[in-house]
Amino acid sequence: MLNESILMGSLVKKLGLWLLILIMFAGCSTKVGYYFLDWAIEWKLEEYVTLNDEQQRQFEVALDEFLVWHRTQELPRYQAQLSQLLAEFNNQSFTLQSWNDHVVSAKSHWTRVFDFVEPSLVPIISSFSDQQVEQIIAQLRVDEKELNKKYLGKSQSELIDMADKRIEKRLKRWMGKLTTAQKLAVHEYNVARGDTLDMWLEYRHEWIRLFSQALKNRHNQMALSHSLSLLMTQPDTVKSKAYKTVLENNSKEFGMLLIDIEKLASSKQKQRFNKKLNTLIKELTEISQED
Repeated sequence: MLNESILMGSLVKKLGLWLLILIMFAGCSTKVGYYFLDWAIEWKLEEYVTLNDEQQRQFEVALDEFLVWHRTQELPRYQAQLSQLLAEFNNQSFTLQSWNDHVVSAKSHWTRVFDFVEPSLVPIISSFSDQQVEQIIAQLRVDEKELNKKYLGKSQSELIDMADKRIEKRLKRWMGKLTTAQKLAVHEYNVARGDTLDMWLEYRHEWIRLFSQALKNRHNQMALSHSLSLLMTQPDTVKSKAYKTVLENNSKEFGMLLIDIEKLASSKQKQRFNKKLNTLIKELTEISQED
């Protein structure tokens, strides 16, 4: 269920580093996903830019350092947060404040990741050629067009149906088949929540514009570092006041939805959730302790 907040990440996940979160929380085997994480990140990066030999060497060194740091320093943090989440659900002490705290923690995980990799990535990005920059921008525009095609032109009922299926799929992964009452709770949340589609697409467009601008001014590493830090760790600076207000309200309502889903959960669903989350916690602990 923490997955929902983690997947609220910005375009940065498209650049590869968020794959470490997606693999851990979406895959069937955390260990398998983590062992192939270096390959997955490089594979995703290649969708956006082709590195020259020196850039590739620098990137591989930075990636190796990152994976060691992340495995030993960050995975224990994830394990601790998930253990807390499991205890809250088992003790029926999961509250709206709990949800807010988990969202803040999830965001802090990403901030630490970026703070660690930024000193290594800025020199590489600064060395990009004009052709490489255009390659990245072109792919981001392709992503933007695909999103517009997926969502624009859809009726409100179609968008709600898509949202229902998306949330139900994520909940089913952790709890098994949902009851009619749980599906109704999901649907009522999606009907009532504030509409952010236009504001979200506008935000993404502005984010790409500012990111493209930062890339074009990449030779000033101090300015590049500042711009990347804002875009990657403080995306709210790009969002309109109205958008941020709706997002805050929607986040609160989603927390209430999770509380309702937990209250409606059967003993079988609770057993499945416990088993899957305990397995994830155990695997994260084992990975973090490996030499």
